Amino acid sequence: MDEQPTLSNTAVNKEWTAGRAAAIVLLAILCGALVWNAYSPEDIFFSDLKYELLAGEKFEPQKDVSAQGRTLQIGQSYYPKGMGVHANSELNLRFVPEPYSYFAAEIGIDSEVPADSPAAVVFSVFADGTQLYESPIMKPGMSPRLVYVPIRGRRTLTLKAIAVNDESKEGAHADWAMARFIAR
Repeated sequence: MDEQPTLSNTAVNKEWTAGRAAAIVLLAILCGALVWNAYSPEDIFFSDLKYELLAGEKFEPQKDVSAQGRTLQIGQSYYPKGMGVHANSELNLRFVPEPYSYFAAEIGIDSEVPADSPAAVVFSVFADGTQLYESPIMKPGMSPRLVYVPIRGRRTLTLKAIAVNDESKEGAHADWAMARFIAR
């Protein structure tokens, strides 16, 4: 009986691993492009607008980076745009851009804060003095939470990140990731 030459399992696994790695890299690039393109070119990012700091403790608000100047990261998700603040903070926008209908953001404690930190923050969105959104208590290690509120016809917008108590201010690096105004 003639035996056909076969590749050893090791050789097959190496080829499969190289091909698999290339496929994963290509998939990651495509997913990144799709996620970035999910944001419409008409969206206006909060960090690109002129805002006022109504209240701020410990760190100045940071545009497009965390409170400590690192890439915004909540859980395992990284973000190229947003505001990094330290609770307690209040950011105010005097003029909501027209004709935008919604404000959206992903909120949470930045991953630069250790999981055992006592940080605990509540995020709130106000428009014209009326509360439109309040998050549950957000702690280090929690996944980002989506904020999506209607703002059509509103004039002002205030973003608050408030520590639950004095102890929870420690490490309370709050992120308003991808904070933006949406026309559709």
